[in-house]
Amino acid sequence: MNSLSLTAYKALARGTKASQPQSYPARPDGPMVWGVVHDDASARALIYLVERLRMLRGPCCLLITYSDTPPRVPKHKSTFCHPLPVDTLEAARSFLDHWQPSICLWFGGNLRPALIACAKESGLAMSLLSGQAALLDQPIWRWLPSLARESLDAFSVINAYDANAQRQLRKMDGARHNIPVQGPLQDAVLPPSANESVFEEVSSDLNGRPVWLAAQVQEDELKDVLKAHRTAIKITHRLTLILVAASFPISVEARGLLKSQGWRVCHWEDGDPIDESTQVIFVEEPEEMGLWYRIAPFCFLGSSLKAGHGGCDPYVAASLGSAIIYGPNVGPYMDNYTRLAAVGAARIVKDADSLARAIAQLLGADQTASMAHAAWAAISQGAEASDAVIETIQERLDALENSA
Repeated sequence: MNSLSLTAYKALARGTKASQPQSYPARPDGPMVWGVVHDDASARALIYLVERLRMLRGPCCLLITYSDTPPRVPKHKSTFCHPLPVDTLEAARSFLDHWQPSICLWFGGNLRPALIACAKESGLAMSLLSGQAALLDQPIWRWLPSLARESLDAFSVINAYDANAQRQLRKMDGARHNIPVQGPLQDAVLPPSANESVFEEVSSDLNGRPVWLAAQVQEDELKDVLKAHRTAIKITHRLTLILVAASFPISVEARGLLKSQGWRVCHWEDGDPIDESTQVIFVEEPEEMGLWYRIAPFCFLGSSLKAGHGGCDPYVAASLGSAIIYGPNVGPYMDNYTRLAAVGAARIVKDADSLARAIAQLLGADQTASMAHAAWAAISQGAEASDAVIETIQERLDALENSA
């Protein structure tokens, strides 16, 4: 695509300086999904898509690119995160020649005409997902409206976030494409697995006893968690706490504190039995969190009562049907907690006393079930749209394999 509009765009963009080094790490073998994101939520939706794709197809690389602020992305050996190249044809071609993506998923907007033109020229399949009016309203379109149409023409799939974005896209596109309202894609995580036989064994050992989980607990939260449990156990005598420390060094501290306070403890890694006298199930290694989130109907997510620990992602607990209690210091996960709290799936506490009150209230099965259902509904939003995107990716990768 070397149109008059693109030539004019190149003239307007002349003098733009590169904002990144021109070297990239080596590209691994195999299919690569290239995603363009605009915030943490779109990055999480992209990662969730690729995690599901990996379950369906096996190994798959992911390249995450962004315009301004790097999204918070968990480390994965097959995931790369880089700023978009400066929008010149030379930089775009260098970028595409190096990464050779199998498909492009462009979230929201902030379109890059030169990069998109080069991608179209290379035959890359591209989808514009959940287009948003604010991100599509770019000043360059006012000068070069035909460039907007040419850029959108590079996408084989164009979807709008809402009706407002749909109107904006139709105006940009000249009503040439079918542009449905897609809504948001699913912002979720794949739940950790649990050994079914171990789950059944633990459930049998608990024998219907009420139970709650404190996960990712930091050293300066241990006393508050145990104080809250002491208060709650006076009301519900058979109540059992599953205590999971945030790291092994904290587990060592927790083991000593439990002993000094006289708790009757099942040390899970030591193979201790769970019996009628057990007050605390102490888990030193957090590898089996899928089991404990399923066992406990509600949980306190630690690393949040005191400042400086950064919180932990509530979507893992929500994906396994756990109602959530959390402290005020959740750092980069604030949006996730706010989303869950807004639908009644999570509630905030500030200290041991408010944690004890929350435990007492959530021991009522009806409220816990209502919160857990709200959590599941929240993270399931956009599931149908995500399923459709995964089907599109599968079709593209199948076509590439068949043509190889």
